[in-house]
Amino acid sequence: MGIVETLRDMLVPDTEPGVALECTECGERFDEPLDRCPNCGSEAVKEVEGFDLRPDT
Repeated sequence: MGIVETLRDMLVPDTEPGVALECTECGERFDEPLDRCPNCGSEAVKEVEGFDLRPDT
């Protein structure tokens, strides 16, 4: 586990949504950090959601 993942685990509550990735070829969404789409094998993957670490106000 890298330092970013370690810090995230310490600072981000379990209720915080994680990172979502989407294949731009087939539209498959997944949350594991993969280099290729698990559905079609395309390398055209983009991040569509991320951590929202802003405080609630």
